[in-house]
Amino acid sequence: MKLTQKQTATRSAQRVLLSFTQAMKTLLSRTAFEKITVNELCDTADYPRSTFYNYFEDKYDLLAYCWSLIVDDIGLNEVKNMDENQILIECFDRLYRLINQNNAYLQTVLKHNSDGFLKGSLHEYMVTIAHDIFTDSFVDKHIIPVDLLIEHCFSTIMIVLDWIFVKHNSVTLKVAHQYLAILYGIQGFKAN
Repeated sequence: MKLTQKQTATRSAQRVLLSFTQAMKTLLSRTAFEKITVNELCDTADYPRSTFYNYFEDKYDLLAYCWSLIVDDIGLNEVKNMDENQILIECFDRLYRLINQNNAYLQTVLKHNSDGFLKGSLHEYMVTIAHDIFTDSFVDKHIIPVDLLIEHCFSTIMIVLDWIFVKHNSVTLKVAHQYLAILYGIQGFKAN
């Protein structure tokens, strides 16, 4: 994104960013990400291409911005100081609540994007965020490399969320915690 995180967006810039974010969200509910064009994004957002390119390099850049908004919205960066097991559960809970609240939209998007770039892009972005969140808690605590452990933690979270929401296996959050604890190997875990 051409506007850096350190820059404060003006109200005008905030409106533009919101419009393009909403345009991406709307188009993803109708078609596969690979088929979305910058022209469609501009038409849906009601801004010219020049405005789009003032903020984003391309549609992939806009998608990365959308992922960053999700992370900010659920406050994943707030969990950095927790211990390893707390981070795992808190990240899971925040993602679970987000998906649960937006499940109808998720199902609509998945009709057009069950495979392909969108899913891989989310995974790649979330692994990067997980690395930032988990690194301090995992350093020097395990025999295996930190990067491998982080990938394992995030993959465990995503496997359980995928099984519940994408594969339609409805379970309570308490039961989901039990699955997560068993798969991750948390000894003596008691769900709230």
